[in-house]
Amino acid sequence: MSHQLSEFQGLAGLDVLRDGPFVLTGKLSTLLDGLCVPLRSAKYLDEVNANPRVAAVITTRDIAAGLDPRFAVAIAEKPDTAHAELHARLAEKREAELRARPNRIDPSAVIDPSARIADHGVEIGARVRIGSHVSIAPGVVVEDDCVLHPGVSLGVPGFNTGIIGGRQRIIPQLGGVRLRPYVELLANVCVARALFGGETTLGEETVVDNLVYIAHDVQIGRRVQICALVNILGRVEIGDEAYIGPSSVIINGARIGEKAKVSIGAVVTRDVPAGATVSGNFAIPHDRFLTHLRSVR
Repeated sequence: MSHQLSEFQGLAGLDVLRDGPFVLTGKLSTLLDGLCVPLRSAKYLDEVNANPRVAAVITTRDIAAGLDPRFAVAIAEKPDTAHAELHARLAEKREAELRARPNRIDPSAVIDPSARIADHGVEIGARVRIGSHVSIAPGVVVEDDCVLHPGVSLGVPGFNTGIIGGRQRIIPQLGGVRLRPYVELLANVCVARALFGGETTLGEETVVDNLVYIAHDVQIGRRVQICALVNILGRVEIGDEAYIGPSSVIINGARIGEKAKVSIGAVVTRDVPAGATVSGNFAIPHDRFLTHLRSVR
């Protein structure tokens, strides 16, 4: 759905200088089109102007003059706050859209009576098995033959904060979650929905061990193995057949190549090439880690 920036004139002090359409709120790192982004520092001006996904910008008056004329532009004393307020308004519209969307649950799905499935905006495919005390929020799609073990939570809010109504809050998420066929999640896995739009996605035949957190906008490929107590932060991309070892942490925005291996307890702060193995805190190539380990023993 497209919006005009002028629809939000006056919101959190927003003053529209140049009207125009946008589709959704976002950040420069958001991989969706038609974005309305905040810009509070001139050091990011060139990056904004060069981003083809940006359609509208909320910024300060002194920065606005440097923006490309293709953008819709509004000014605010605190661009981030005005952007968060606008995002909250869009979230209200998104919630109304989901409420108007009836659930689609295949009759062959087996659902434990204690599972809590939202009464709108959920799709569950054929032969899906849902265990006890599973929670599924609106905007979640579970495709055919998935298995959800006890305590799984799908579509929870991600940890992103903003000032809304003068108070720090967790900002609402507008996107969804999608499990491709044959995904299996063991007990108490938690998957956050996408932040600004789109879906947090787990690819076909991916399996996830107990007590794993998968944050907003994560994209996981096919036949990935994710071990217990892993923490995958926002916007991470994991390639097909990768292995994520127990208790590892992957920083937001990192890319893990296909068939790469993240060893037990690793803290990944940079991209991991396809087929590589990394270890340690912070994670480095596995051979280097073993050499260092031998040197200190």
